[in-house]
Amino acid sequence: MKILAIIGTPTRQAGYTTQTVDALARSLRARGQVEIESIYLEDMPLARCQGFLTCVKHGEHKCPVGPQMAPILAAMRAADGVIFASPVHCFNVSTLMKNFIDLLVYQMHRPEFFGKKALVVTSAAGAGHKAVLKYLRKTVAIWGFEVVGQLGTHAGLFGAEKYQARLQQATDKVADRFLHALARTRLPEPGIAELINFRVWRSVVKRTAEASPYDWAHWQKAGWLEQDYYYPAKPGFLPSAAAGAVEKIIERTIRTAGVSPLT
Repeated sequence: MKILAIIGTPTRQAGYTTQTVDALARSLRARGQVEIESIYLEDMPLARCQGFLTCVKHGEHKCPVGPQMAPILAAMRAADGVIFASPVHCFNVSTLMKNFIDLLVYQMHRPEFFGKKALVVTSAAGAGHKAVLKYLRKTVAIWGFEVVGQLGTHAGLFGAEKYQARLQQATDKVADRFLHALARTRLPEPGIAELINFRVWRSVVKRTAEASPYDWAHWQKAGWLEQDYYYPAKPGFLPSAAAGAVEKIIERTIRTAGVSPLT
């Protein structure tokens, strides 16, 4: 199995985020034949996202940073599972990880990583784990990943023998869950949150068909404009009904310009 770790710490191998990924890698290797590759965003020549949404409107191949992102995307597509790791900086991901996420904004409109499993990892000197782990989970799930686990470590305790013992237990637990998920090929049935997310993006694509022709063409070719979800699924009646109700509310709000500025 191929596992890719995308690490967003500016301190590369010396960082506690990397040490957390290394601890997890040891637990993974102890349990099976796995090939683990690490990409340090600090080493990648990624220009800063300008927020023009060219990738959304006209295709990611039109983005000037596309060639710089190509090797990372190729590695993500080749991997069976991906670990997304970032230190907690001011209660958020690092600037490296945030820029990487911004450059993949089109994946929120045109997700492609269905069938891929993911783990999210953080390391913090203090607080902020829950918010950053939640943000990472939500982001990569929208890209299509099935997020099957998370791990957050406390940098200030890393050298303590007692903490290392607890870390070993945690990495073993997460590794077991990750490998079990990697062995499963069946796509998960979408829950109500996933169905609502799909309906929201479908409403966005319909509304912006003229401004974002590439988005519209992609959805039309994939058949997503007529489907209940990105891939064949059998969601229950209640989740489907709830997602449909949210979609109607969104469409009506857009049609009547019912959104007010936040004050």
